[in-house]
Amino acid sequence: MVKISGTLYQYSFICERKLWLYAHGISMESDYENVKIGKIIDENAYGRNVKHILIDENANVDVLKDKIIYEVKKSSSEKEAALEQIYYYLYILKKKGIDDLNGELRIPKENYIESVFLTDEKYTEIEERMNYIIQIIDQDLPPKTKTKICKKCAYFEFCFVFISNPPYYLYFIHLIIS
Repeated sequence: MVKISGTLYQYSFICERKLWLYAHGISMESDYENVKIGKIIDENAYGRNVKHILIDENANVDVLKDKIIYEVKKSSSEKEAALEQIYYYLYILKKKGIDDLNGELRIPKENYIESVFLTDEKYTEIEERMNYIIQIIDQDLPPKTKTKICKKCAYFEFCFVFISNPPYYLYFIHLIIS
C-alpha cells in the first residue's frame, strides 16, 4: 500500500501531474527559489516551539504549540491545499488516538492565521481523497493537466519541455516506471 505523505496529500489539491511525478520519485523543488524562501521562513518562524514532528514517517508537522499544529507557508497562493494538508495531519493523529488537537495555517509574511478543526464530514472526505490519490499514482503515465499556477511551479520546465517533445517525454517516463 502507498504511504500518502502530507506533501502528496497537499499536491492532490494543486496538480495531478505534480502529485504523480512526486509519488514516482521526481522532485524538482530542491533547487527552486520559491521553495528555498519557504524553507527559510519555516526555519525562522516560531523558533521557540517544538518543530518538525514526524508522524508515521509520512507526515511532518511544522510546529506544535498548546495542542495546536501549525503549518507555516510562504504565501497564501495555495491556501486551500495548505488547509487540506492540516486536515490530513489531524486525520492521521486522530487515527493514532490523538484527537484533542486542532490546527492553524500560519503565513508570517502576510500576518495571516486560519484555524482548522477536523469534523466527521472532513474525516470522510479525507478517506475518499486518499483513494483518489492512489488512483492517480497507480496510472501508468502522469495525467495531462494544466492549472493556473503552472508558471510559478518548480515542475514548469519539466512539464512543458517534455510535453512539447512527446518522444523524449514518453522515454523518460518509461525509464521512471520501469
